[in-house]
Amino acid sequence: MAVLGLRRSLLLATRYADARFILHARRFEPLIRFDLEGVFARFAPDIIVPCDERAVSILNHWMSAERARLSPALLACLDRSLGTRDILHRASKKLTLEAARATGVRCPRDLVVNSVAECETAAETLGYPVIMKLSHGTGGAAVKLCRTREDLERVYKKFDRGRSIWKTLRRRLFRRDWFGGHFDILIQEHIPGQPAMSCAAAVGGATVSIVSGFAGMVINQMGPASIVKLVNHAEIIDATTRMVKAFGASGFLSFDFVVDAEGRAHLLECNPRPTQIMHLGYLVGLDLARSYLAALQEGAPALAEQPVGEQTVAFFPQEWRRDPISVLLNSALHDVPWDDPGLMVAMVNKRPMNWRRQRIP
Repeated sequence: MAVLGLRRSLLLATRYADARFILHARRFEPLIRFDLEGVFARFAPDIIVPCDERAVSILNHWMSAERARLSPALLACLDRSLGTRDILHRASKKLTLEAARATGVRCPRDLVVNSVAECETAAETLGYPVIMKLSHGTGGAAVKLCRTREDLERVYKKFDRGRSIWKTLRRRLFRRDWFGGHFDILIQEHIPGQPAMSCAAAVGGATVSIVSGFAGMVINQMGPASIVKLVNHAEIIDATTRMVKAFGASGFLSFDFVVDAEGRAHLLECNPRPTQIMHLGYLVGLDLARSYLAALQEGAPALAEQPVGEQTVAFFPQEWRRDPISVLLNSALHDVPWDDPGLMVAMVNKRPMNWRRQRIP
């Protein structure tokens, strides 16, 4: 396994990488492309896995609009790795829900808005409270619950600052327009319930393994989980399988849900990459990476594995940072990489930031 990342990337800190390569630019597309082509030529990987939102965005930029800029061999590898050429584009928040509705997966209503007045109209149509969010991932930093018109106006103006003409021109001039420059603002129906998630391994639209769970504790109101309970939720498993098939996806995909008081799962969005529950499958009798590798080697996916049992996990260092004396650090499995001390130190020292370089609590 080879890792390509920025100097402070957590992936570079792990002792389990066979080769490590430095990414020399955060946003300058030509240099990012140069680094990736260089690593591809030297390491010759069979598959490529995007591991964060920035990697997803740059691959989407190349696959959807700039395919001619990549070498034929790299393009073929990406096609093989992702399943379909437009998978990353189709996995955007807006298009994910459109695909869900067409596939029969339950999901909230949503509307694209371009002004405060449209926000108010959308909220009146959907009913307060509503969720306002950006159309691409931000680690929960751009997902806000709005209960009043004043909330709508305040949050919309905050989100809209990122769409100025000057910023758009600057991103284009410095070849940074592939990330953070093109997004919609959405008003989404609020579904009360418990946050939940899944992560799947797939080959050619066929799911080979899925792990799912409930968020037992979150860092902030709309933020990521610090505690997760791995469970076998039939509707989440079914919805994930349907979405993977609808996308024709390969690799690792993650989905966010909310489960209402009646136990019904509502799909919220897709992250076309692994998330932090991926490696926890072993706790419920699954191994997503091994299942994915076996499906690739055998040429045809096996039947999807089903999780067995339940397990509560405290994410490290999220729960420790949220509450250093949390009782859950003792009662749940604390997911500390004790066998990878370099990675553990890097995780403790890293300050989590969203795409706008704002610190995530």
